[in-house]
Amino acid sequence: MNDARFCLPGTLGAQRALMLAALAAGLTVFAACSGGESPAGAKTAATTRSETLDHEDCPESGKRVDKIDTNGDGKPDIRRVFDGSGHEICRVGDMDHDGKPDLYEFFDPSGAVRRREFAYNDAGVINAIEIYQGGKLASRVFDATNQHRIDTWDWFDTAAPPDPKTGRPAHPARRERDTTGNGKIDQWWTWNGDKVTIAVDSNGDGQPDPESAITLGADNNPVSTAPPPPPAVDGGASAPAASSAPAASAAPASSGSPAPSAAGMDGGRS
Repeated sequence: MNDARFCLPGTLGAQRALMLAALAAGLTVFAACSGGESPAGAKTAATTRSETLDHEDCPESGKRVDKIDTNGDGKPDIRRVFDGSGHEICRVGDMDHDGKPDLYEFFDPSGAVRRREFAYNDAGVINAIEIYQGGKLASRVFDATNQHRIDTWDWFDTAAPPDPKTGRPAHPARRERDTTGNGKIDQWWTWNGDKVTIAVDSNGDGQPDPESAITLGADNNPVSTAPPPPPAVDGGASAPAASSAPAASAAPASSGSPAPSAAGMDGGRS
């Protein structure tokens, strides 16, 4: 699945359906494919995350608002909000034309996107947030299980070349997940080229178990059972802010969580 297209105005309806399918698959196999550092490896301190999805407002009062009807039904599907200097500061889109916003975009003073929020549900509730640095996707958080809380954290390498077909990152650089909803990370994904290593917390101590790590190749088949690379310098302590970045789904191979699988992986693309 190509994850870089669901944010394109005018085509989000079909793209949203694809993303929903990916999220559904992600309940057991949602993964990513990239190079990068990760806290997977030797035991490290338990990691906790804020799981709150904070929506940023796009206020229109006192500002110029351009309304665009993309399907000719007489109802605006996109609202573009500008400041007093004529710079667009935010944009709200109803891309599936159901009368509920499902895409919010925010821009920095240079005009580059700095944040995107998505609602992959009929209720119009935000369940994915992307944060950009210099117009490049840097981090993302997801509510993959539709429980109104973040359960997956993705980081991207802003220096990596984008996918030539989409102009966006081909995949995250690393991922952390809370598959139990207790606020503690119990799954770590790290990538090296076309290989992804999955480390899980199999004993509930909030720390990755090197002996349970598996490595999958480009064909999604196990290629090694050796421990993953050593943890990042900060032990994975730095994470995308819950209010400023999204997530997906794969389960640890242990008691308390189903085993991770590579089948149907879409690379965490969006």
